[in-house]
Formats: sequence, structure tokens, C-alpha cells
Amino acid sequence: MTNKILKLRKRLKLTQKELAEVLGVDAITVSRWEREEQKPSRLALRQIERLER
Repeated sequence: MTNKILKLRKRLKLTQKELAEVLGVDAITVSRWEREEQKPSRLALRQIERLER
């Protein structure tokens, strides 16, 4: 999942802070997802899936 988030963020040309703002979370949360320190909530996962379209 974390590679998926990182790849999506890079494809959208967003910083961690910008992606965090879109998803309504803190930038540190996005960083933790990408480093596999934390898993996204179900709500965040749904929002991420929408961004992939």
C-alpha cells in the first residue's frame, strides 16, 4: 500500500503536505504511510482510491 501512495503522490506531482491537505490529514501522517509506520484509515483509503481515477 505504501508504494501505491508514494507512486500516486509522485504521479500527481504533489508534496506530502499537499496530499495531506487533499486527504484532510497531517503531512506527518502521509510520511508515516509512505515509511510503513502507520496504515491509512478506511476513509483515507477510499479517498486515495478516488484520486487514482
